[in-house]
Amino acid sequence: MPENPHIKQRNQIITELQADLTHAYQVINQQQEYINQLEEQLSQKSPKTHISSAPSDKSAYPQGKIKTRYQVKKRVLPYQKKSGKLSQLQFTAIVAVVVVFITLIGSALMRRPSSNPSKQTTDKAATSPKSTTSFPPAPNLTPIPQNKSNPVILPPKALVNSELSELVYNVQTPPNFRKSKTLQSTVDAAVNLAVSQGLPKKPLSITLIDVKTGEYAQYQQEKPRFPASVIKMFWMVYLYGQIQNGRADEIAFTPYIDAMVKKSDNNAASTVIDAVTQTEFTKDLKEENYQNWLKKRNQLNIFFQKAGYNKININQKTYPITDKKIYEPQGADLRMRGDPKDPIRNKITTQQAARILYEIYSSQAISPLYSEKMANWLSIDAETRIEKREQQDPNVFNPVRGYFSESLPTDVYFGGKAGWTSASRQEAAYIATRDGATYILVVFAEDRAYAYDWKIFPKISDLVFKRMTNTN
Repeated sequence: MPENPHIKQRNQIITELQADLTHAYQVINQQQEYINQLEEQLSQKSPKTHISSAPSDKSAYPQGKIKTRYQVKKRVLPYQKKSGKLSQLQFTAIVAVVVVFITLIGSALMRRPSSNPSKQTTDKAATSPKSTTSFPPAPNLTPIPQNKSNPVILPPKALVNSELSELVYNVQTPPNFRKSKTLQSTVDAAVNLAVSQGLPKKPLSITLIDVKTGEYAQYQQEKPRFPASVIKMFWMVYLYGQIQNGRADEIAFTPYIDAMVKKSDNNAASTVIDAVTQTEFTKDLKEENYQNWLKKRNQLNIFFQKAGYNKININQKTYPITDKKIYEPQGADLRMRGDPKDPIRNKITTQQAARILYEIYSSQAISPLYSEKMANWLSIDAETRIEKREQQDPNVFNPVRGYFSESLPTDVYFGGKAGWTSASRQEAAYIATRDGATYILVVFAEDRAYAYDWKIFPKISDLVFKRMTNTN
């Protein structure tokens, strides 16, 4: 007789809770050993004390104080300070253990499935960013296989499980979009607009997808180009792949995702890459160690390449990384670039950027729950768009001024990732209106002329929006 699925589910929850409790006890034991070591060290460093009978002279006791049978003659004041410090350490350690224990139990309870199966796919962990809108359904295209496995969720770790093995992105087949003459006329108009502004078209690539109809148009969309910070979308997907497989703790990574995606922070992105690939910065590596380091870092590429993202290269960090005072590639990160005169750099196509956006917003990337979380990380709400349209502070990342959403009405949904360097400008975005128009627009421009033209991307966006909504 087959096992009752509810009993099987209950047994799995019990097993997970037991594993979390075991891990909690291990942490408690480690903390206790640490306290014992501190006590031993302090007792060895402390001056000896002399215990004697209480003096018979009553005046030795302050007025109003209770007399004790024995008194400790304190020879030096520093001992008194060390004793107080030990008490504080004990208190801190105990508090830390309690926090760890509660976190572990809370994490396990959060994984319990809802008693109402219909709500199970919409429940969100506490770490999910606030949902801004409901996204239009994806068009009925060629079905894309999804990972149906249900991996065992490991107890939360500080960052990533120490055992790193190969993962592959779950969406193995690219979406089957159809070419559209109407959309192509829109893309051609966007290219002509750039040329009319005195900008070169050779370094330009564009992909436009009508999500409702499953149609697309493009200009040089298969040309690999430097993506700047647009690449952080892909690192986010890889991280959620680690989380889905129980190799990374979502709660621990939440502030890094927020900083990496919302603020485009290179420091946070560097921390994420170091953790998920276990390739922390190092200056000097012997050949064997370097090859092992490179193999680990290349997992970022393999993850997508085996899923049809051909020739994608996303294994290099973005700079500067100011918290470590690394302003350009050094050590192994520099070595992996090869010839300094013609360095290997991150390269993706506008087609690949559009595909990852489509898979996120059609609930296919990693899982429906994580797709929704990633979509919300990418979203830029109306209030932010209004606030940042005129903001020109060079020290603050601004995904609005000089980009697609600057020229769009504030009542449309906008989610995307922008990139900028002194020699390029890039953006990939998912846009949906109240009337149902839903499209993906990706533009990469590898030229200084685009980098310092703060009007061309808003103009292209305005042109595409008016044509997609028939408001020309």
